[in-house]
Order: sequence, then structure tokens, then C-alpha cells
Amino acid sequence: MNLLAGAGIPVRIVSAYKILHDKVIVSDSRHTEVGSFNYSRAADRSNSENVLVVWDDPVTAQKYLNHWTSRWAQGADWKQTY
Repeated sequence: MNLLAGAGIPVRIVSAYKILHDKVIVSDSRHTEVGSFNYSRAADRSNSENVLVVWDDPVTAQKYLNHWTSRWAQGADWKQTY
């Protein structure tokens, strides 16, 4: 998170949940990728993971964007620790 914040990318913490475990990519408001994949080397090379990609479905993409927006609104700004 320090890397993101240090690059000027806003980062937020949502304390309403013990673990916020969503892993979703929405691109071009039309395509959605969702699954267990953690976007890490271990996930890529060692773990049993699943990913679903939904192409050209703006309705599904909007539902995931709405979910993300609701979590972002619940969050508080996270500040770089070093």
C-alpha cells in the first residue's frame, strides 16, 4: 500500500469488515474479471485459483462498479507509513 500511496494513488481502509476480500477488475465499463486470484506470484505459480472473465457485459460491470463504489464510500483515507 505504501507503493501505491507513494505514487499518488488514493488508498482507503474499510474497517467495517474484518477482511475485505474482493478481487475484481472492471475495464472500459464493459468487461469484468472476478475470482480468487490474488494477483501475486504465488497465485500465478503455486496456488489453486479461479477467475471468471465476463466480456462485453456492461450490466454486470456496473453491478461490480456499484459494489466497489459502496465500499470506497465506507472507507477512510490511508496514509503512507514511511
